[in-house]
Amino acid sequence: MSTNQTATNVPKLRFPGFEGEWGQKALGEVAKIQRGRFSPRPRNNPIYYGGNIPFVQTSDVVTSKGRIRNYTQTLNEKGLAVSKLFPEGTILITIAANIGFTGVLEIPMACPDSLVGISCHKDHSNDFINYLLQREQPKMDYGAVEAAQKNINIAFLDPYPLVVPATKSEQQKIAAFLTAVDGRIEQLSRKKALLEATKKGVMQQLFTQTLRFQDDHGHDFPDWEEKSFESIYTFKNTNSLSRDQLTYEAGEVRNIHYGDIHTKFRSLFRLPEERVPFINSDVSVSKIADDCYCRPGDLVIADVSEDYADVGKCIEIMDLNGEKTVAGLHTFIARPKQGQMAPGFGAYLMQSRAVRHRIMIIAQGTKVLGISKPQLSKLKLLLPHRDEQTTIAGFLSALDGKIRAVGEQMRQTQAWKKGLLQRMFV
Repeated sequence: MSTNQTATNVPKLRFPGFEGEWGQKALGEVAKIQRGRFSPRPRNNPIYYGGNIPFVQTSDVVTSKGRIRNYTQTLNEKGLAVSKLFPEGTILITIAANIGFTGVLEIPMACPDSLVGISCHKDHSNDFINYLLQREQPKMDYGAVEAAQKNINIAFLDPYPLVVPATKSEQQKIAAFLTAVDGRIEQLSRKKALLEATKKGVMQQLFTQTLRFQDDHGHDFPDWEEKSFESIYTFKNTNSLSRDQLTYEAGEVRNIHYGDIHTKFRSLFRLPEERVPFINSDVSVSKIADDCYCRPGDLVIADVSEDYADVGKCIEIMDLNGEKTVAGLHTFIARPKQGQMAPGFGAYLMQSRAVRHRIMIIAQGTKVLGISKPQLSKLKLLLPHRDEQTTIAGFLSALDGKIRAVGEQMRQTQAWKKGLLQRMFV
């Protein structure tokens, strides 16, 4: 590729062999624009659904990542008669609520009136215009009409200005390159999903003892023993500081907030790898006992959640980098008793299906679910020998490492694509 940063309508990054400025055209000049249709009342009448004709929804386009192959509904012949079928290769764009998201149909699909189909004329590339429209999504959303819900229409789209290459061959070259990049991202996404599914399956086998490891001499480890949570862990006090008493600027004491356990912290918590706020300097920490600062091996458990999937979610402290760290609002600190737990095993044990199921049973509440220390204390856990704990934790940690590595590759490729979209278009 070559670079050019002087002419107004010339991209900064360009394939060799292409010259001259790009030209501005209205979307309606380069493509036929047609609104989807689905007219029966009521729309949920079952006589229209359940056939073999894919019926794509707004959410399917929003989550398509530019290529529409999945759909959540189907129509029968009666449904097709009151809808509109778009051919393979058509660009679909969302025009209500979620504005300006696009994707190219990989198979023919019927569409409701919350979507618009865009089919380029023969001298323009559907795939290229799709990528170009992806860049325009924030502008379209900003320009949408505020009504009962945000919306745009064909009158908005028809004159919408685009800057495009003069030749279809350059459009196709750009689209083919970006499609290859998307293919790489999709490949990494599938690999990550496969690794996550593998980990889930292996954890189920390990914690039901369907799969057992042996020691270094090829001998079986001892049988697992049932123990109560309170026989393994002791609780330490936490604070009740709110978000507005925390800062990411600077401070002497880090604070683990329950919301971050729910949304971003890894289950094996290493402070240098996480973004953890400090307690504000004007908040006194003098009353925090030395014994209540977090230590490696501690479980920090979120005691409330709005859904069963996250109630009792926890992290295990692995590395604090020598920094003073406390656990805050809506958390418990559970500290393992001497010699009971191998590093990292507690976090995986608390993620196991059996333990998660037991926590869901004891969780209480309506809008917000919670667990208490007395409830958690009585929780029954099956515990292997410490040496087997070490083997299990090491194996699962290695799997997590592979998942993180693939996730980082995917993130970097997505960032690279974002940069390309900025430099390869005007």
